[in-house]
Amino acid sequence: MSSTILQTLRQNGASMFKFQSLWIRSMSTAPATSTIIPETTEQTATNLTPKPIPESIVPNNETVSQLVNTLMRDGKKARAQRLISDSMKHLSKKIGTESDPYDVLLESITIASPLFKLSSTKKGSKVVHVPTALRDRQRRRRAIVWMLEAAKKRAEKTFEERFAAEVYDVSQGVSSVLQKKQQVHKQALANRANSHVSYNTQR
Repeated sequence: MSSTILQTLRQNGASMFKFQSLWIRSMSTAPATSTIIPETTEQTATNLTPKPIPESIVPNNETVSQLVNTLMRDGKKARAQRLISDSMKHLSKKIGTESDPYDVLLESITIASPLFKLSSTKKGSKVVHVPTALRDRQRRRRAIVWMLEAAKKRAEKTFEERFAAEVYDVSQGVSSVLQKKQQVHKQALANRANSHVSYNTQR
C-alpha cells in the first residue's frame, strides 16, 4: 500500500515539474505587447530645424525702427510694422507716385523734432524752468510721440489714414505738432538764463 502511494506521488511530481518548465519557456518566448520605436535621424532633424524669421516689411532705417518700437504694444512688432507700411500706402496716394513716402516720413520727423526740452527744478523757494539740449534720438522720439498723439485726435476712421494725414500735414507745415515745437522753443528762449541751474538742487 505504501509503495503504491510513493509511486503515485513520484508520477505527480514529475508531471508538475514538466508543466512548470513548459510554462516558463512559453513566457520567455512570448512576444512583447508594446515596442518602443526609436526616432529616425530625419525626424530628429525636422524637430531641430529652426523656424524661418519673417522679413521686415519696412525699410531697415534707424528712424523707422524707432517709430516701429514706439508704436509697438505687447511685443507685437510685426503688427506695428504692418501699420506703418499701410500708412505709407495711404500717404503715397496724397503725395503721388513721384515721391517716396518713407522720404516724406523721415523729413516730417526731422521737421517736428525739437532742439530743447524744459525741466522744472527748485531754486530756493522758486520753481524755475531749465532748458536742456536734446540728443538726436531724444529729438526724434519727442517728434514721434507728438505725431502719434496728434494722429489720435484726427477724424479719420483708421489709424493708417490718421497717421498718413498727420505726416502729410507736418510736411506741409500745417500740423499742430509744429505749433507745439515752436512753443517749446519760445519757452526755452525765455528761460535761457536758467540753463546753468543744476537739477534737483535747492539754493
